[in-house]
Amino acid sequence: MYYNLRLDWDPKVIGVKNGIYQVELDKKAYDKKVYKKLDNLFISSEFTAEQEYPELDFKFCFKKLKSAKKTSFMSFSPNLKHGHFLVEKKTLELLEHYNIQKHKNYEAEIFDSNYESYDDNYKLFYCVLQDWDVIDFEKSIFKSGGFGNHPEIELKFKDENELRNFNGIPKIKTLALTNRFDKSLHFFHTRFGGVFVSEKLKLELERNNATGIKFTDEVKVLT
Repeated sequence: MYYNLRLDWDPKVIGVKNGIYQVELDKKAYDKKVYKKLDNLFISSEFTAEQEYPELDFKFCFKKLKSAKKTSFMSFSPNLKHGHFLVEKKTLELLEHYNIQKHKNYEAEIFDSNYESYDDNYKLFYCVLQDWDVIDFEKSIFKSGGFGNHPEIELKFKDENELRNFNGIPKIKTLALTNRFDKSLHFFHTRFGGVFVSEKLKLELERNNATGIKFTDEVKVLT
């Protein structure tokens, strides 16, 4: 069984009420040339499933919001393509004992809001997408609506092109995976449904009191 792994938005846990992020990329830490390179690789780049891991000559520098709490997994802004979260190094060591989809951990620094100290005990976790070929559209079920006066309806698409041409924003209800999917994975990221972890990895993270994340079983995964 797989569960969605999502970043926690509870102010009691993350310390901020924005419900979005705890730290933000510190543009002041980069000169224009380096920031342009960062922007081209991680912000303005196309969101694809290409297995590319840029080699960097700089660290990711973040500034912690004043009231933010540090958690095992930390949210940040702006969105960095395939950069899901900052992860504490001791939690990364735990993850490395499991079969994680191809990924890379980039060096990062988190400065306090007043720049008086910094923390280099985190890395940026970077993991690209599983491509369309792992989704079995014949068996997958999507949904739309379910808010306001719009009742929830189930949807079926024959392929990714039909899904892309849908006039709306569908969500995944049942994600069926083809035989091209590696069933031994304990962590993976799909084009629809987000990030998933196995029940075994979920329990391991819970046993180690990993903070800053939530697990849901809203999406049913068929392998």
